[in-house]
Amino acid sequence: MQRPWEKHYSENALAFDPASMDARTLPQLIDQAAQRFGDKPAMTTVLPNGIQGTVSYADLHREAEHFAAYLREVLGLQAGDAVAVMTPNCNSFGVAALGIFKAGCIATFVNPLYTVPELEHQLTDSAAKVLVIIDLFGDKVDAVIDKTPVEHVVTLSLLEFFPAPQRAFVNFIMKRVKKVVPAMQTPAVSMKQALAEGRRAAATADIGSYTADVSPTDTALYQYTSGTTGRSKGAMLHHQGIISNAQQGRLMAECAMGPDGETALVALPLYHITAFVLLFVSGLLHGGHGVLIPSPRPPANMKAALTKHRITWVTGINTLYAALLAEPWFDRKLFENVRFFGSGGAAQHVGVAHKWEEQTGHDIKEGYGMSECCGVLTVNPPDNNRLGTVGVPVPGMEVQIVDDAGVAQPPNTPGEVVLRGPTMMKGYLNRPDATAETIKDGWLYSGDIGVMDEDGFVQIVDRKKDMILVSGFNVSPNEIEDAISAMPEVVQVGVIGVPDDRSGEVPMAFVVRGDETLTEDAVVEACRSSLTNYKIPKKVLFVSEVPMTLSGKVLRRQLRDEYLS
Repeated sequence: MQRPWEKHYSENALAFDPASMDARTLPQLIDQAAQRFGDKPAMTTVLPNGIQGTVSYADLHREAEHFAAYLREVLGLQAGDAVAVMTPNCNSFGVAALGIFKAGCIATFVNPLYTVPELEHQLTDSAAKVLVIIDLFGDKVDAVIDKTPVEHVVTLSLLEFFPAPQRAFVNFIMKRVKKVVPAMQTPAVSMKQALAEGRRAAATADIGSYTADVSPTDTALYQYTSGTTGRSKGAMLHHQGIISNAQQGRLMAECAMGPDGETALVALPLYHITAFVLLFVSGLLHGGHGVLIPSPRPPANMKAALTKHRITWVTGINTLYAALLAEPWFDRKLFENVRFFGSGGAAQHVGVAHKWEEQTGHDIKEGYGMSECCGVLTVNPPDNNRLGTVGVPVPGMEVQIVDDAGVAQPPNTPGEVVLRGPTMMKGYLNRPDATAETIKDGWLYSGDIGVMDEDGFVQIVDRKKDMILVSGFNVSPNEIEDAISAMPEVVQVGVIGVPDDRSGEVPMAFVVRGDETLTEDAVVEACRSSLTNYKIPKKVLFVSEVPMTLSGKVLRRQLRDEYLS
C-alpha cells in the first residue's frame, strides 16, 4: 500500500533500493567516481581573497590511495582502526576522508573549534590512533596528546593542492606576517610528507586488499553528536547508510538537477553530517563540484566564491541566508544559476524564506534530519514546497508520529517523531544504554515532537529534549551546566536556549550563587576554558532558585516558560 507521501515521489524515487546501488561501500564509490568523472573538478577551496586551489576526481582518488598506503604500510594501522580528522573545509579534508575509507579504517570528524577537553573526549572515546589536524590549531595537540590513544599526528594546510606560487606567498603571510600558525612541540608529519611516503609505499602495495572484506553494513564513520542529552556520543554510521542517504536526498531534488552534476557552494562544515553526506558524498555519486568555504564568517568570506564560480546548488541554514541578505554586496545575479536552495540543521524562519524569494526569485526548501540517520530524513519536494514544514520522508524511510506508549497517532496529532530505514545508525559507540534509549523495537526515537498531515508533510512543533540549536549545531545544556557547576561559588545552575536573531538560539544560564561577588564575566570565563565558543552562555542571570525535580533534574521547560513570559 502506498504511503501518503509517496505521491510526491518520482518513478526513480519509488524504485529506490539500497541493495541495487552500483556502489554500496565508500571505497567502491570512490573508485567509480574516479572512473566516471576523471579530470572533472571535484573540490575547489576558495579563500576570502579569491586565491583558490582545485583537485579533480582523478587527483582525489590518487591521493586518497597514497594516504591509505601511508596509514596501512607506513604507520601500520589495521582495518577498523579509527582516524580523526580535525579541519575546516579544504581539499585535504576530501583526501584524508577518502584515504581513511580506502584504508579500511573508520573516520571520525572533529569540530576544529573544539576546546582541549572536548577534543580529548572524542579522541579517547573513538580510540583514534591517528589525528589529522589543520596546522592553525596545532597548539591544541600539545595539550591533549598524552591523554589520548593517538599515536601519530599529521598536520595539513588550507593551501594543500594550491598552485605553488600562491601557496608559498600565502604561507609566508600566515606564518611570518600574521603569525596565525602556532608552534607545535608534538612530533608530526605534514600531509605533503605523508602523501610522498604513501606514494612510495603504494608502488608495491595491494591497495584493494585493504577493503576486500569491507561489507556495506560495516561501520565507516563515528559521527559525534550531542544527541538528546549529555556529552557527545559517536553515532556508528555504516557505508551503505551514508551512500543511501546521499542518494535519497538527490532523488527528492532530481527535478532540479542539471545533466552534468552540480556546482555546490559548500559553506556548511564538512565535519557536520549534512555537508558531508548531502554535498561531499552526493558529489561523488553525481560528479558534483564542491566550492569550499573554509569559514563563512564573516559572510564576506563567500563573496569571492560566488563571484568566481557558477553556483547551481546551495545547502545552508537559516542564519546563513539571513546573513547573506544583510550583506551590502548581496546581488541576486550571484544566484541566478542556482537550481536548488536547501535549508536544514535549524528551523528555517518563514520570514527569512519569504525575503530570500523576494530578493532572488527562488524559494528555500527546508528539510529535517539528524546524525543518527546519516543526515536527511524529510525534505520539501521542489515542486511542492510548503513553508513552515520540513517536508515529507525521503525514499526508503518510514516515519511515524507516536504517543508516549509508542502508539502511532492519526494525522494532525502531535507526538514523537520516530523513524526506521536503511540509513539508521548501528548505535552509539561504547554506549549500549544510550542506544537502548534511542532505538526501540527497530524504531529510532528522535526526541522531537512533530505533526504529520494527511499528505505526509511533517512539522516540528516542540523541542528536542532540551537541546539548544546554535546555528544548526546541537548544544547539550548538561555539558554547560557541568562546566558552571564546577565553580566553587555556584550552588545551582540551569541552562536553556533563548531566541537569537543571528544564531537562531543561544545558551542562557540561570545561576544560584553562594558567593555574591561572583560575576557574569567569571561564569563566562569558566566556560571558555572547556567549551567551544558557540556553547558558551551569551547571558547569565543570577536567581534565587533553579526549578528542579525531586531527583535533582533541572526543569528546563519551567525555566523557558518563566523567562520567555
